[in-house]
Amino acid sequence: MLIYSIYFRGMFSGVSMTEIFSYYNFRDFLRDYYKNKKTENPAISYAYLAQKAGFKSKSFIPHVIEGKKNLSQESIYKLGTALKLDKKSFAYFEAMVSFNQAKTLEQRNYFFTRLCSLGKTNSAKIVQKKQYEFYSEWYHNTIREIVSFVDFKDDYNYLAKMVKPAITPKQARNSVKLLLSLGMIEKNQDGYKQVDRSITTGDEVASLAVQNFHVKNLLLAADIISVCPPEERDLSALVVGLSEKGFQSIREEIRNFRKKLVDIVDKDTAAERVYHINFQFLPTSERKSDASV
Repeated sequence: MLIYSIYFRGMFSGVSMTEIFSYYNFRDFLRDYYKNKKTENPAISYAYLAQKAGFKSKSFIPHVIEGKKNLSQESIYKLGTALKLDKKSFAYFEAMVSFNQAKTLEQRNYFFTRLCSLGKTNSAKIVQKKQYEFYSEWYHNTIREIVSFVDFKDDYNYLAKMVKPAITPKQARNSVKLLLSLGMIEKNQDGYKQVDRSITTGDEVASLAVQNFHVKNLLLAADIISVCPPEERDLSALVVGLSEKGFQSIREEIRNFRKKLVDIVDKDTAAERVYHINFQFLPTSERKSDASV
């Protein structure tokens, strides 16, 4: 999607660049903007803002904020005009809308990168970007585990070869640098060690960074299956028909099993190798009630 950056003047007092650049969700931004303006001037209403932006429906803006409506390119321009965004703030707002409304992971990554390039740098944003980088490549987690039980003596050629499939020495060096900056590992007289023993993303993973991580893990598994001997791996799959109740029961069993695995890992203090354990439980059909005959 081509982004058009337009300079314009609007009717409301301008939005601070610092304010808008602190957001990744345009609905949250609009909600907070309205609350702030309402506090400053109780006479301001959604109907007034809709009128100033040129929307026919008085309820359009609250419906957008609630996620019931999306913004078209024309609507983005109208809102930006009403908010009196300057050129760079509008470009950020436009990219933020595209990021939130993107249909594919590839599109979301593209617009997230654009948001990072347009936004102002602060400590919180730097950490968020590094976390995004951490989860966007599968080997960062692998290296984090390797350095906890192998003293590679800053030999990045050796470290790169320890990773399977092998990565470049430059990737290995940059990965260690990233892990240090995130506080996920630290260096001492014996080499490197993990600051925390294990990482879990939790039950409900929705962030772009972790979506990237899961996709990269699936691609990694596809690459490794063909080269890893059967005695060094374990693969299994089930394709089943389930009710909603059965689906929820299996989700709960997976959560409980994952917790048991984390407990085993935490108690195992003599690691020799890094393994990836992936869980995928996905629908491959429509619901019977949703399917049209």
